Amino acid sequence: MVPAERGAVGPPPLLSSASGASPLASPSNLLPGRQGRLPTRLELKAVTGENVGGILRDPENSLIRQYTALMGAEVDYTENLPSPAGPRDALTAGEIDAAWEYTGTAWINYPGNADPIDDPIEQWQSVKDQDAEQNDIFWTEPAPFDDTYGIATNQQFAQENDLATLQDVADLVESNPDEATLCLDPTFESRDDGLPRFEETYGVDWPDDQLTVQDFGVIYDSTAQGNPCNFGEVFTTDGRIAGLDLALMEDTDNAFISYLSAVMMPTSFNEENPDLAELFPMITEPLDEARMTELNAAVDVDGEFPEDVATQYLQDEGFIE
Repeated sequence: MVPAERGAVGPPPLLSSASGASPLASPSNLLPGRQGRLPTRLELKAVTGENVGGILRDPENSLIRQYTALMGAEVDYTENLPSPAGPRDALTAGEIDAAWEYTGTAWINYPGNADPIDDPIEQWQSVKDQDAEQNDIFWTEPAPFDDTYGIATNQQFAQENDLATLQDVADLVESNPDEATLCLDPTFESRDDGLPRFEETYGVDWPDDQLTVQDFGVIYDSTAQGNPCNFGEVFTTDGRIAGLDLALMEDTDNAFISYLSAVMMPTSFNEENPDLAELFPMITEPLDEARMTELNAAVDVDGEFPEDVATQYLQDEGFIE
């Protein structure tokens, strides 16, 4: 148990013995022979883009926390390790047993592959195969949603300048650079899978004097207001895109690579606990882009607590009553 923004994080109240929550399926059927004790050290990596408060800002992590608790698993959660290398370093050092990770981050940052793979499943399979061969690390099947980078603007600016795609944005950067102001976080400008890949794909150089570095949480409001930027770096499943009525530019040439989310764990740990590899994909199977955006919006826009959003999701999908 570790401190979080809203106090120490322990088993959610919903799943305490006094809560009355009960599974619709037998835990022994879902995790044969393993109900009761699954000693697991799991790093809860934020998968919604902005990691403001770890589990308290991340519906998917709350899903896994609640459902593993429901299965009776003994899980030691670690939160808010430095991104992106922290969870990976902890995993390879034997400090944790499993961690959420993006396939795009794993493919580019860990083995140092220069060229991303455009097909999301092919990239996941390549990560899975390469990590197993080189590092004895196993990857579960990914969740369906793809939370990749994007560039958005406000609706008025999009309509005034006839903007719908990233090619339209690139054309504006070339024809009217004074209007091409972009708010971005400190890493997007230099990451190989960030602004440089957009520039390479669409054949344009974004002027340095038109870039404004901001904390990621501020970028959405700045873009909606058109001040100080007409464009903003976003994550494509972030609920604030719809909440602030932003216009997400279509990436017609696949500049931004796939970021599917899956769980990585040592191969030996997977062999000792083979049912976990089925548990994680089962819980996340309904989470396509639309559903994940809806959950994120409930937290980021409507102000609900992620654990409440996760509970409702688990109930809606029939995992708990």
